[in-house]
Amino acid sequence: MSKVHDGHRERMRARFLQEGADGLATHEVLEMLLYGTIPRGDTNEIAHHLLDEFGSISNLIEADPYEISKTAGVGMKSAVFLSLLHELVRRYEKEKIEQKPALTSITRSAQYCKMLLAFRPTERFYAICLDSRRQILHTAKISEGSINDVYISPRLIAEKALRYKATGVLLCHNHPNGSVKPSSEDIFITGHLKKMLQPLGVDVIDHIIIGGNQYFSFCENDMLKAEKAEE
Repeated sequence: MSKVHDGHRERMRARFLQEGADGLATHEVLEMLLYGTIPRGDTNEIAHHLLDEFGSISNLIEADPYEISKTAGVGMKSAVFLSLLHELVRRYEKEKIEQKPALTSITRSAQYCKMLLAFRPTERFYAICLDSRRQILHTAKISEGSINDVYISPRLIAEKALRYKATGVLLCHNHPNGSVKPSSEDIFITGHLKKMLQPLGVDVIDHIIIGGNQYFSFCENDMLKAEKAEE
């Protein structure tokens, strides 16, 4: 790599240290991220190619690594790195939510479920174990299925609730097709779990369906007899 490019990278780092990330355009942030996996070459041009190809940072980091690697100048090493950014952001946001004292509202519950499930390519089902103050005791992934369906084990949900001494569980799963309308199976399993867990002293607080960036709450739509959380 030429001294011109060496100087450019150093100038970019100096800008970041002096101005912060707010002083950089989106393609420049992406350009600098690629320094770590592309030690030589013009990553500014590659960053432009990536944004032109995927349209946005969110589309880029949510894309399959194999699709990212097809972009000119991007190898599998960089593609895997960019895909891992999505998981890193997801875990960061999940931790920020978990640090809050409790899921005391439907809005906060939906936000937490989005951190778990938004834009997942396959269907997943979680049972979030809560104490009497609706603090998170444990987040259990019950199962993961195909694009259209997932197997749910009521016994496993009961075992998780009892193991963590939960007084309530928040159920959530995603619809990869983006729809948040509950299916007949969603309605059936919610009622079944509620009846099964009640004798154990565990209430189904809500069942939230995530589709893309949208959500559907059984509680919010009066599909549960359980008391609603206060907004």
